[in-house]
Amino acid sequence: MFEKFGEVLIDTINQYESTIKMKLPRDYKEFLAHTNGGQFVEKIHTFWVDELKQSIGIDVLFGFNQAKSLCLDSWYKEYSEELLENTIIIGNSINAGLILLIWQDDWKGVFLWDHCLELEQSTEEDCLYRIADRFDLFFDSLQVIEEL
Repeated sequence: MFEKFGEVLIDTINQYESTIKMKLPRDYKEFLAHTNGGQFVEKIHTFWVDELKQSIGIDVLFGFNQAKSLCLDSWYKEYSEELLENTIIIGNSINAGLILLIWQDDWKGVFLWDHCLELEQSTEEDCLYRIADRFDLFFDSLQVIEEL
């Protein structure tokens, strides 16, 4: 089950866009406005990474005004120097890295960033994997599996 953090004001989202100097895609802004992010609880949720040919568990999608470990602002401040332009960290997987939203003119989508090289296939040069072309496609593709 996805447990929302609660709704958030559009002004908060607009301020975040000013901070990150990036216009967020409409589907992601709507998601934030209605949920303010949230955690996956009670059952394990996964997403498929075609390039890896495997499912990866998802833990949380970050929001605003949460504990530092759950806050979009905190993650941006911590990693802004390492991220590509027009890229933000939007969530955390289970033991496989961070979930990114990249929204450049010629490169858009939701990606898995195995920044700690936890996956066997990852190398320092190749640790970014496309999950979906848009946030709504990513969120709608999440699969629920029973907790072991």
